[in-house]
Amino acid sequence: MNPAFEHADACASEIRLLGRRFTATGARDSTEARLASRAVVRPIDYMRWAEFEAILRMLDLRPGQRVLDVSSPQWFTLQLAARHPDVQFSYVNILESEMAPFRAIASALDLRNLEYKLGDVRQLDWPSGTFDAVISISVLEHVYPEVGGDDAAFRDIRRVLKPEGHLLLTVPCKQQPNVVYMDGPVYERGDSGKNFFAREYDMTSFHDLVSRTGFLVDQEWRIEEQPGLFAVDFWEWAEGSRQRVWPWVIRNRSKLERLSRLPVDQVLAKRYLRINSQPDARLVNVAARLKPQSAQ
Repeated sequence: MNPAFEHADACASEIRLLGRRFTATGARDSTEARLASRAVVRPIDYMRWAEFEAILRMLDLRPGQRVLDVSSPQWFTLQLAARHPDVQFSYVNILESEMAPFRAIASALDLRNLEYKLGDVRQLDWPSGTFDAVISISVLEHVYPEVGGDDAAFRDIRRVLKPEGHLLLTVPCKQQPNVVYMDGPVYERGDSGKNFFAREYDMTSFHDLVSRTGFLVDQEWRIEEQPGLFAVDFWEWAEGSRQRVWPWVIRNRSKLERLSRLPVDQVLAKRYLRINSQPDARLVNVAARLKPQSAQ
């Protein structure tokens, strides 16, 4: 076990166990079965290793609490529910198609403390002051519209938090702010052509967003990527993405995992990703625990 990723290692072990438990229920040739089989080999994607580690370092759950998860990678939520049976989890997503197979997996695993709800983070369907914590991993940067979508999401999350509650989140964070567009449908928006996909913040714009939506930073981690031939974020989202030739391993790592049953993303994440409190390498993400400004 790599001590820099001890929380993520434990999380990965729990996800693998849940995947095997679901497979043991006898499900075959279904979306759920394929998701479970994949989770055994790749329980956590490349960047999520650092994001999960940072969030778990800051997360303090206690019996009787209520936690809202806003569309995080869903095996993360499943393992939290399995690990904390005395905590009530609510999972919200704007797309039923993304939730349906995981709702079935949760039911098969008898995770009675986890509910799923179709909803919009800009207008959450819960009363004010409902949750002790809200978690959102690599989601809020995608909230539409391009200008103001993240503000609306942060403000309604603040509304449903208890005054002493916390928002734990990760978003892309680079040296310069940027907006990413994609051709074709994006999430709930089925329009053809060029569509807004995500914001990439810098530390200044992220802190401005936090402040103007009524939050304070309680704790913060920089997620950074060391340089190297197989540094995934560099090739997929940074300067390397504009080069015509990618390393074969980067483009084919999912295939490699299926054939070899070896966790390629895990190996690469532990080689190149770092979770730091001070600048040390190329900034790629920020993970933060926020509290409402009224909670002094």
